[in-house]
Amino acid sequence: MSSTRPGRIGPKVAEWVAAQAPSTEWEVEVVDLSSLPFFDEEDMPKNGNYAKPHTKAWATTVFESDAIVVVTPQYNRSFPAPIKNAIDYLFAEWDAKPVALVGYGWTGAVDATADLTKVLGHVKADVVGSTGLVFTQDVNPDGELTVGDERRAELAALLDALASRVDEPVGATA
Repeated sequence: MSSTRPGRIGPKVAEWVAAQAPSTEWEVEVVDLSSLPFFDEEDMPKNGNYAKPHTKAWATTVFESDAIVVVTPQYNRSFPAPIKNAIDYLFAEWDAKPVALVGYGWTGAVDATADLTKVLGHVKADVVGSTGLVFTQDVNPDGELTVGDERRAELAALLDALASRVDEPVGATA
C-alpha cells in the first residue's frame, strides 16, 4: 500500500483487494511501503548496485513477484510520494513486470492511476489496467468497504488480465 500517513485506510483497502484474488491461483503478500525510507542509495537505480538492506529487500520483493497490484489513494489529484519513491528505488526489476492499479478516493483515483501508469511505463513495467473505488459509493473515508457487484466485477476482470500476462510465454506479443 502506498499511503503512509497517520489514519490511513490503505491497509483495509489493500487487504480487501488481496482477498479478491482467487486463493487457489494466487499467493498474495501485502507490502506496506511505510518501512521504506526515502531514496538513500549512493548509485543510480539503473546500475542495480544496491547497498542498503532495505533496497535489496525491496528489489527482491519486486523481482520475485510474478505480478504486482498497486493500491493507492489519490492525494491532490495524483498518487502519494511513497509509491513514487518505491518505484524510483529500482529499475531493472520493473522491466516487463505485470502491474495492475487499484485506486481509491473521491473520484476513484482516476488521476492517481493515470499518473502511475505514465511513471510505471517509463520504467518499462507492463501496466495491464486500473480500477478505482469511489468514496461513499465503494468505500467510506474511514475505510469501511461497501463495494458493489459492478466494482467487484471490474476488479475480477483486472485480476484476470493480470493473470493472463503472467501466464503469457516470454517474448509473446499482444
